[in-house]
Amino acid sequence: MRIRILFFCLFSAVCFSLTACAPGTPSVADDADSVVRIGLLPIDDSFPFFIAEQEGFFEERGVRVELVTFNSANDKETALEAGAIDGDMTDLIVTALLLKGGTDVKIVSIALGADKSEGRFVLLAAPGSSGIGAIGDLRGVPIAVGNNTVIHYLSYKLTSLAGFGEDDLETQNIPDLGLRLEALLGNRIQAAILPDPLASLAVLQGAAIIADDTQADGNLSQSVVIFTQSAIDSKEAEIQKVMGAYFDAMAFINENPDAEAVRNALFNFCRIPEPLKNLYPTPSYTPGALPDATSLADVLEWMVKKGLLDTAYSYDDMVDARFVNQVRAS
Repeated sequence: MRIRILFFCLFSAVCFSLTACAPGTPSVADDADSVVRIGLLPIDDSFPFFIAEQEGFFEERGVRVELVTFNSANDKETALEAGAIDGDMTDLIVTALLLKGGTDVKIVSIALGADKSEGRFVLLAAPGSSGIGAIGDLRGVPIAVGNNTVIHYLSYKLTSLAGFGEDDLETQNIPDLGLRLEALLGNRIQAAILPDPLASLAVLQGAAIIADDTQADGNLSQSVVIFTQSAIDSKEAEIQKVMGAYFDAMAFINENPDAEAVRNALFNFCRIPEPLKNLYPTPSYTPGALPDATSLADVLEWMVKKGLLDTAYSYDDMVDARFVNQVRAS
């Protein structure tokens, strides 16, 4: 068991280390006025971008795109702040923090989570944990999360929906997903929230599902595509083509979830662990979706309560609907 845990931790460390990986730093030889550079993590949420490149959808739309893959969200956001990339795939909390930090960005589309069945975060109990069979059993039990992240927000939402008050929820900060997985499987923590595919991997190794956000009341989590305002101002036509190709790729995946090209790309690009190769489903996506105002307002209210924001941003402060609207109208 210990060997398997170390293997899975190594897998996660590769996926979430602090160093950017191939395709690497953008080439200075490219024409900055025409190439759209997008920072991505090798996860389900980014998959349509990889399919758009693999299947030639960017080329069909007549746009030059460079996908810059990182293994760390921190590195990806640093590159965005420095202007090394034009946009990236992230979440609502990071978007608001970028704005607070002075990086003018706009959400242009939901990446994953327009429907609550898309994308999954799971509240898990360690293998063999006695006395933990429901969320109510976690009163006073620390839940491992990454502080001030979408997973931290989910710990609040999932427990509040189960009747927890503010004093009932305890969290433990383990930001590294690989270490969080290893600690859970090694019974060094009793509970944790993990995203897929790590959540599926944990269940395969004996962790128990306490709550699944795809089964909760309401849609609790979305990832989003964002671009800097400077990129939108200077590359509006190119970004429109990028988003058209991106939505084409979503539709292609939805229509061909079991195709060999799609399955191989999923495991190559998203680095699905070998034990899940025949078990992990191809994700489904909703082309041309935007965050709903209620969900966004709820996230921002939590951020204000946690002291992450002084005041909540408005919907228009954070969302630019022009690209989705143009695709819908075409």
